[in-house]
This record gives sequence, C-alpha cells and structure tokens, in this order.
Amino acid sequence: MEQLQLQDPNLVEQLQKIAEHEQLSPEELLNRAVLEFLDKMALKKMQAEITAYEQMHPELVTQYLGEYIAIHNGVMIDHDPNVRDLHIRVRRRFGKMPILLRKVTEEPTPPDIIVRSPKLSRVV
Repeated sequence: MEQLQLQDPNLVEQLQKIAEHEQLSPEELLNRAVLEFLDKMALKKMQAEITAYEQMHPELVTQYLGEYIAIHNGVMIDHDPNVRDLHIRVRRRFGKMPILLRKVTEEPTPPDIIVRSPKLSRVV
C-alpha cells in the first residue's frame, strides 16, 4: 500500500498540536479526520443519487416497478428483483463505492420509518 505524506508544514504542526491536546497520536487523529471526510463525501454522493432517482422515477416505475435498481453517478447501472443479487453484482463491479440501491415503488420517496421505544429510566 502506498504511503501518503502531508506536504504542508503548517498543517503538520496543527495536527500535532491538536493530537496532543486530544491525547491521540497524530496518525490516529489524521485517520479519524480522513474517515469523517470520507463519510461526508459518501453522504453527499448518496443525496445526489437520491435526487437522480426522484428525477428518473416516472420512467423507472413504468419499467422496473417492484424491482431494485442501482444508481451510480446519476445513472441507473443495474436492476434485479432480488436486492441481494443486485448488491453482490454492484459490489463486485464497484467495490465499496457508495451506490444507491432502492426498490422502485409507486411513490418516489419511501415512507418515513418511525421507531417507538420505551424510555429507559433508572429505578432507585
């Protein structure tokens, strides 16, 4: 695996100071920062894919109603009645790239899921 190196000395100094303050190694702090950035980028991509799905929905519903579709970079790349089979094919082809897998339903947006749970309190 190729190693990456920070080129900006000011950035290295800031990273070291924050790592010391947080009682982390600079490498751990950098790993956490990169993971957080990648999560934000994946979320941004998924939001764009959802928008693409909603725009394509009228045509998708006529051809793929009840099937699962995969959207990558705003394009429907695959479909299957079985979400597991679709997921396996997409993962083989694109690795861990964030790709929207969604069942095509009559409504363009799935209903909200409400989870009710009892409030836990401490008994004294």
